[in-house]
Amino acid sequence: MLAAAVSQYNWAYFDQHPFDVDVRIFWVFMLWRLQHHHSAAELVQEVMTAFPDVLLAIPTDHYFSPEQTLSMIIESRFIERFLQYWGFVTIEPKRYINAEPVARRVHVQPLLQQTFQFTLNR
Repeated sequence: MLAAAVSQYNWAYFDQHPFDVDVRIFWVFMLWRLQHHHSAAELVQEVMTAFPDVLLAIPTDHYFSPEQTLSMIIESRFIERFLQYWGFVTIEPKRYINAEPVARRVHVQPLLQQTFQFTLNR
């Protein structure tokens, strides 16, 4: 079931975004990084650094920069619709406080660490 969720389920199904950025191709990288620091904002920065071409697929609009849009896509598609749905993580629900965006903390659940383990081979 997990393999089908990664390869066949359309994570963008409930989106309001008029373009498709398939973050499923980065899912192992994002999982590895999220296990390390538990920060949605830091994860987005690392994806932009490791895969800068992903921003080219996101047009600038009147409301959000490509970076902000990528952040919303990663948080909604990967963290909420994939990881949280499967019980691997929970994420703080507040996105804004006094109209200012807040850094959302991801709480890794034991199931994630039991299912995925990353080690460094030296």
